[in-house]
Amino acid sequence: MVLALDVSMSSTGWAVINRNKEILKYGKIVTKKDKFDTEDERMCYICNTIQELITTYNIQIVLVEDQFTSRNSKTILSLRKLLGAIMRTVKLNNIEIEYMYPASIRKYIMNSGKAKKEEVAEYVRENIIDIGKYIDRTCKAKTSDIYDAISLGIAYLNKVGDAK
Repeated sequence: MVLALDVSMSSTGWAVINRNKEILKYGKIVTKKDKFDTEDERMCYICNTIQELITTYNIQIVLVEDQFTSRNSKTILSLRKLLGAIMRTVKLNNIEIEYMYPASIRKYIMNSGKAKKEEVAEYVRENIIDIGKYIDRTCKAKTSDIYDAISLGIAYLNKVGDAK
């Protein structure tokens, strides 16, 4: 059982996927800045939710995308801090954590590291699970975080399957 995470301070997408590449559950961990007193509280909320997912679904491996890009160095620092907190949460459960670069994710799904995020999401929507239109703007209906998490999980399982 894998837990794939598209890490973000505001909307962390997640998907629980079994070895047969069946999507068992998916969602978003949404943290609005104004609902928390500090950034640390937001991070704790995200990690506590990840802990619940690990326990509920008997997760054996956690997957995280290994690239954060932003023009804002404060955003990068926050995301790296969040990643460290997630890594600690995972390791406290004696679970492996694996990291994949976006180009590798696209390669293991689309056979091309140059595919666009939207193309990968469309492939997932047509061939794996349809959770609705790919929406990447900040709104309640935003699906990009979930599609990114599902893509990560499927890419990892494809990679592991290729290695056998």
